[in-house]
Amino acid sequence: MKITLLFFACAIALSSCQMSVKKTIGDDSATNKTYTVPEDSAITKAVHDAYAAISFKEGEKPRYSEVPNYFVPHVQFINFRTDTAQIFNMKQFEDLFKSFLAETNTHMFYEEEIFGRTEQFGKVAQRISTYVTYLNTRDKPAERGVNSFQLIKTPKGWKVSSIIWDVEKPTLKVPEYYLKK
Repeated sequence: MKITLLFFACAIALSSCQMSVKKTIGDDSATNKTYTVPEDSAITKAVHDAYAAISFKEGEKPRYSEVPNYFVPHVQFINFRTDTAQIFNMKQFEDLFKSFLAETNTHMFYEEEIFGRTEQFGKVAQRISTYVTYLNTRDKPAERGVNSFQLIKTPKGWKVSSIIWDVEKPTLKVPEYYLKK
């Protein structure tokens, strides 16, 4: 009888230890729930509209007058093309873009998202967006990188408040994590 009681007590002790280990290691209900971004399609559309605003086909001109429609007035563009952050406002970005197009003789510019992931809390959102850029031809991408779009919900819908990006380099490849579909 003592052996049976001892066995039963050990079994209860072991099962309670096992239950507490499960809770500690990974039974956190917050990590096991699936999160659905409440306004994912509207946020994604705002990002895709921003890409479309700077893209133009052969024979067209950039639609600079449309670009501000997708951004808040004090938007920041932060570029890590070099090792140092280059920070621009809307006017500086537009001037830089015009210079780039002239210096590279670009007559077609197309940028699109190839992977994206959105996080949202209330009127604040972020979209990680892996992109490809085409210059003068859609045959081969000229560049690939990752944009981090920060957006806010305004009375007129989702607007981009900042974009931070880095480009793929021989020493910095876009990881598979940002390429999954």
